[in-house]
Amino acid sequence: MTQETQKYLAVQLDEESRQTVQKLALYEEIRGDHVTLAYAHNGESFSPDWIPGGRLVGDSIEFETRGFSVTEDIQVLVISIDGTTKRPFDGGTLHVTVSKRTGVPSTHANEAILNVTLVPFTRQLKGSVTWLERRGTT
Repeated sequence: MTQETQKYLAVQLDEESRQTVQKLALYEEIRGDHVTLAYAHNGESFSPDWIPGGRLVGDSIEFETRGFSVTEDIQVLVISIDGTTKRPFDGGTLHVTVSKRTGVPSTHANEAILNVTLVPFTRQLKGSVTWLERRGTT
């Protein structure tokens, strides 16, 4: 297996917002630091349409939570940017993975959003649009 770096476009929460989200954690692996906007693997070209509201990489952004989704394995906050919870990149739901049980893949957040009724929960959050790196194995 080799290590491969993959980049993804995200809104990285500022320190105050990160603390607000992380205080809500129910499970041992605490996340709560970003909203994924798009997955971009090596060689994939960037589209400005991936960023809501015509913003640019580096821009600050304010947004709000719409609700909680909690399963026995993972905890997710659904996010609204400019009045929509839809991710422009792939039509998925904008969200922050708050926490998860050890060993549970973060991708389970998508299932939690689809299969669980949201509990209304509204908080204002802030962050900035940036590229983040994720280490993976191939």
